[in-house]
Amino acid sequence: MAYSGTVGTTVINVQTYIDHGARRAGKLAEELTSEQQISARESLYYLLSNLINMGIQYWCISKKIYGVQPDKAVYDLPVGGNDVLQALYRRMNRPTPNSTGGYTASSGVAANAFDSDIDTKCTQSAPNGNIAVDYGTDNTVYVGSIGIMPGVTGSFNVVFEVSDDGVMWTSLYAPGVTAWVDGEWLWYDIETGANTQYYRMRETGGNTLSVRELYFGNNATEITMARLNRDDYTNLPNKNFTANQPFQYWFDRTIPQASIYLWPVPSDPFVQMTVWYSRQIMDVGALTNELEIPQRWQYAIQAMLAHQMALELPGVDMQRILYLEAQAEKAFNLAEQEERDKSPIYFAPAIGVYTR
Repeated sequence: MAYSGTVGTTVINVQTYIDHGARRAGKLAEELTSEQQISARESLYYLLSNLINMGIQYWCISKKIYGVQPDKAVYDLPVGGNDVLQALYRRMNRPTPNSTGGYTASSGVAANAFDSDIDTKCTQSAPNGNIAVDYGTDNTVYVGSIGIMPGVTGSFNVVFEVSDDGVMWTSLYAPGVTAWVDGEWLWYDIETGANTQYYRMRETGGNTLSVRELYFGNNATEITMARLNRDDYTNLPNKNFTANQPFQYWFDRTIPQASIYLWPVPSDPFVQMTVWYSRQIMDVGALTNELEIPQRWQYAIQAMLAHQMALELPGVDMQRILYLEAQAEKAFNLAEQEERDKSPIYFAPAIGVYTR
């Protein structure tokens, strides 16, 4: 007996889901008109969008690091963000070289990118430049997070690199093409950091760097922030009160993007907010696309789509519709019961006045 030798390599695209849905509804796939194809794709989008109302999809939990800005209280969740699961106030250590000559750049004043002054810039005179730090001989440093405060607005394609000798460089992390906004932090957590003497940022897309601050950080400390409800936030007597540490937030679930309102309003430009949030599943897209779902959910999505298509296709017997509905509910319950991380849980009742 010969096995395939592979796991999870079978490709099920949007067209395949629609074809199977049609056959389960009692129609041949080739019978579907272009209008019915569009309708089926939209039904697939609707049911994927509705999954967020039935629980948390663990593959759709994302993390974003916000570099807070002085006197700025409101921070938008990325498009598609549904709810904040945890928000944490973060501070970290910024290692410095053993000597004043530890900062270098291909052009511009390198020290301006490391002076903790957001009003100064390291502005370079040629494209594809770099900014580097040398922590000194026998002084290797582990960096777990890197922050950039741009001094210019535009699209940049930088790569972060490390070296043991300042000559041979290897890639540490490449975020790809990213939109920079002058004065707004970009933070990257390096999941597998390095312990080395030299770090640098290098532009690879043909643009000229201008950077207010380049922050190589480690030993991050995070403190959970308390969530306010709308009544508590709106009843605050001074919503513009500032402090070094924002320790509460109100989450405004508005459109097109939900927003996080910090209180007190931060005053320190060198702290961060770590947000873990649930988000929507990616859009269905073209018929040739795959769905952003794990293999364990494929059968449930297929069964749910077949039921939705049966409701709209002409001439489908009511008994078949009811049967497909029962099969969809059964498949969904099986998938949803397995949507868990199996970690220990604890219950901490909070007794207090409830407002909404």
